[in-house]
Amino acid sequence: MVRWLTQVGYAWHRHGPIGLFWLIGYNIAYHVSRRGRHAPLSQEIDSFDSKYGTDTASFRDIRDLDAIALPAALFAGRYEPSSAELVRSALERLQIDPKRFTFIDFGSGKGRTLLIAVGFPFKEVVGVEFSRELHEIAKKNIALIPQEITRAGALRSINGDAAVFELPKSDLVCYLYNPFGPPVITAVAEKLAAHHKHYGYRIIIIYVDPRHREVFERTGKFAVLDETSETLILTTVQKSEDQVV
Repeated sequence: MVRWLTQVGYAWHRHGPIGLFWLIGYNIAYHVSRRGRHAPLSQEIDSFDSKYGTDTASFRDIRDLDAIALPAALFAGRYEPSSAELVRSALERLQIDPKRFTFIDFGSGKGRTLLIAVGFPFKEVVGVEFSRELHEIAKKNIALIPQEITRAGALRSINGDAAVFELPKSDLVCYLYNPFGPPVITAVAEKLAAHHKHYGYRIIIIYVDPRHREVFERTGKFAVLDETSETLILTTVQKSEDQVV
């Protein structure tokens, strides 16, 4: 109750009554739209955790996390682990040489997606999570993954703000599972577009539950490569040898 009141008070102070009502409406719409979609995923994640002894299951609302007092908490979605099948399917559809790419999960939570991506030969797999509580859980999960299933060059979780995270000097595959609202995702999209414009790196975005796809479209730097009912895959201008089928 105290945390909930803290969150409401902070939102009122930062955004005023209009902004507060918008945030309440947004969160109600989000939870209604997601209702009834979690049972099969929960079973799958329990199976994954049972196999590796990890802790990736269960949903965590922002108001229940240590990051509630951070400014970015107003625009963050709750922790909701990804389906292993969905992540693998999206990655397998990218006809690329993973060794050229760094994989980044923005809003990586307990590291569920990182543990899947590390099975691909990326240059590096990186998670960016602003909640230290979830970040610490992710580090413990990473330590439990057997070396024999790890194909990436490196794997790490970073406790930090996605909007100011310094991008690696590399081609990137970026994963987002509806992690935050427009203010933060706009900053991330602009940073990625600038990374491509200034350095010429190719950037691929796997955007699950793409509620704010228009943010990427407005940059004028991304084109749709593939789209399903759940996932939008975008890329910057690509080389001829790197096609998605």
